Amino acid sequence: MKKVSIDVWIQLIGMLGVFAGLAFVGLELQQSQRIAIASAIQGRNQMQSNYLLAPLEGQLQAVELRRSQDYESLSPAQLLIREQIILHRSVTVTNAWQQWSLGLLTDDAWEVPASRAEVMYNNCRERPWITASFTPSLIDYAEENWKEVAC
Repeated sequence: MKKVSIDVWIQLIGMLGVFAGLAFVGLELQQSQRIAIASAIQGRNQMQSNYLLAPLEGQLQAVELRRSQDYESLSPAQLLIREQIILHRSVTVTNAWQQWSLGLLTDDAWEVPASRAEVMYNNCRERPWITASFTPSLIDYAEENWKEVAC
């Protein structure tokens, strides 16, 4: 049996170090890409949120209309305000879903917007509004996990 020289062992350890370093760099790049995607999603959702909230500025009725409503008793102006509130909530739920799907939001943090969205999703009057900005994957999730009422 032939003895392996110390130089060969040093080269082998060096190559293993290079491979480990490359694997680490690859993982770092993957994480950086995921964070960059989440940042882009957040920016896009923030722009849409600002667009939806702008008409509500100075509308004191918006505070009263945040809770569930009896839609039959709302005036046309109040109905528009309520719709705008739900559309804004749709954007925030979609943003939370996208962050959670990327693994950047904990399960506990996702449960807060998910539970609110579930209530609105099961209100037939609000379902078209709450799903307005949902991604196809979030619509599938809602159908599987939230749907209690067929609209």
